[in-house]
Amino acid sequence: MSGRIAPRSRKETRAAVLESLLRSGGAFRPLIARDTQLTEASVSRILAELRSEEIVEELRRPAPYVGGPTALVTLSNDIPVAGIELSNNRLSFGIGGLGGTVDYVERLPVSPQLRQEEFEQLFSDSLATMRRWTGTRGIAIRQAAFSIPGYSRTHANPIFPWDMERLSGFLGDALEGVPLAITNSVIAQAAFHRYSNVAAYPAEGDHLFLFVGHGVAGVVVNETAPIDAFSPFELGHMVIERGGLACRCGHKGCLEAYTSLRAISTIVGVAESEVLQQGDRFIDLLDLGRDIRERLRERLFLLGLGVGNALNLHPVSSVVISGWPSLMSDADRAAISAGIDESLLGGFDAERLKLSFIAPSIGNDPQAALYYAAHCFVRAGGLEAKAEPQAVLGENA
Repeated sequence: MSGRIAPRSRKETRAAVLESLLRSGGAFRPLIARDTQLTEASVSRILAELRSEEIVEELRRPAPYVGGPTALVTLSNDIPVAGIELSNNRLSFGIGGLGGTVDYVERLPVSPQLRQEEFEQLFSDSLATMRRWTGTRGIAIRQAAFSIPGYSRTHANPIFPWDMERLSGFLGDALEGVPLAITNSVIAQAAFHRYSNVAAYPAEGDHLFLFVGHGVAGVVVNETAPIDAFSPFELGHMVIERGGLACRCGHKGCLEAYTSLRAISTIVGVAESEVLQQGDRFIDLLDLGRDIRERLRERLFLLGLGVGNALNLHPVSSVVISGWPSLMSDADRAAISAGIDESLLGGFDAERLKLSFIAPSIGNDPQAALYYAAHCFVRAGGLEAKAEPQAVLGENA
């Protein structure tokens, strides 16, 4: 690529380098320069700064070609970030590094109808426990993230009908001095899958990421923008049957009431709490007879109807699905394609729409929030929240 790009601030150039490392899991300098559209000299200058701050480290690795570089640059795992999730009827706290390590976890059961006052008390108690843990080890959290189902900056939360302004104020006060990001659970899941196993991620370019767990939600991922650039949407609260099954949002006939992990747990005869304990292998541990598989295929068909309707509103050429459908066989998952075919304008065409599945990460909360915290840290350039970005000269790309 040739020409000049617009001048970028110090924060933006640092963020570009760090984001490249988060996406790749580690890279050699020429690849970082190509990915960020910075000169190798600029990349070297930025890496020297980040290395002096112990945000990145360099490991000696064999060059990918004769005469090539031998220093593989990776993010440091010694930058502590905190991830907090409210999901799966649990409030989970975790501390880990930018590379995905998890050093501390606490999980507390909560009611599906958790009131805001109860949440605040539980949060305060768990935060006190976490602070005792960090205090005895001299750990200072550099970035925190909190994920909650149904969260939106602009709309009321259909899952937890709380005062979102109060929630933001409470969390900010409780975590005073720590940069904090609040996000929707599906965005945290998208960050987890996009960054935790780069080689296995099945999509390139813009795509719809759909998570089917305790809820059913999606977000459009734009490869050239932050992972939370687009607002998430609660696909699970699309009504597909008038007067149908009761949903936790208070309506009847919502897609979530038929396709969520809680909904299918009644079909397979395993409590959702037990599913969370068994994790990603729970389907393999079951002896699913023909009748059960047929009922699950019916639910997968309904999921396909919802996906097709979503694509009518926001067309993309690729869909990545994570959650229990990823554990089903190809023959079972064909029901999703059939549902898309009946609802999508023009029907399902494998030439125009790529449908991929990725491991569901059941019961590993709060890893998704930890990866989102890492994303927020690198997007800020690894700078302190109050640091003022300084302008730098534009780069030749």
